[in-house]
Amino acid sequence: MKSVYKIPQKIKCLTDERKRKSIPLFNIVMPVLLFLMLQYESFHTIFSAPESMSKRLKNCISGRIPKVDAVRDLLSRINPDEIRSIHEEMIDIIKRNRVFREGTIGGYVVAGLDGVELFSSTKKSCPNCLSRKKHTGETEYFYRSVVCMIIGKSPHVILGQEMLKPRDGSGKDEGELTGGKRLIEQLKKRHGHFADVIVADALYLNAPFINTLKENGLEGVIRLKD
Repeated sequence: MKSVYKIPQKIKCLTDERKRKSIPLFNIVMPVLLFLMLQYESFHTIFSAPESMSKRLKNCISGRIPKVDAVRDLLSRINPDEIRSIHEEMIDIIKRNRVFREGTIGGYVVAGLDGVELFSSTKKSCPNCLSRKKHTGETEYFYRSVVCMIIGKSPHVILGQEMLKPRDGSGKDEGELTGGKRLIEQLKKRHGHFADVIVADALYLNAPFINTLKENGLEGVIRLKD
């Protein structure tokens, strides 16, 4: 992670817009990245007791361990485009080093495409939220995205993510199919031939989506409903 992808070095170059910087940006972002990789479920539980985390993180960071409020404050200020740029550079290195030269399933590089719901709330919302009515009549706000990830042989690298967009005032919120087509086109434009085969569920058994795959040099394997 350090010598090949230079992730720690790139984290240190992220823009820090906080007024108070008593804890370095690196000391917050690096633990968050590690705990995401280890699939910890609750940042609040982890960072609510920073003293107990010192031994676990002593080989990664030096200095103060952040508390949950400091983590929340910094993450709300980080520019997502800077994170996206680091991720795209990582994918470029993976391709350049031919990590998947032998394929991931049967000699082919196979990627899965699926929709993922990220957050939901009946109390908090923003202009980018999707919305739906619950059975109680209450409006629920949520984020949903389409994710493309390498499947089969490890490493299971996330190639890209595309957020679905809310309604414009007259129509429905953007659907998963629309986001999926846009993601395929963006990955092709940014990374060239990023996979051989796309695997998706029955929702994607749709002529415009199949055409998008063909136009971008991809084959599709789509699971039919039982």
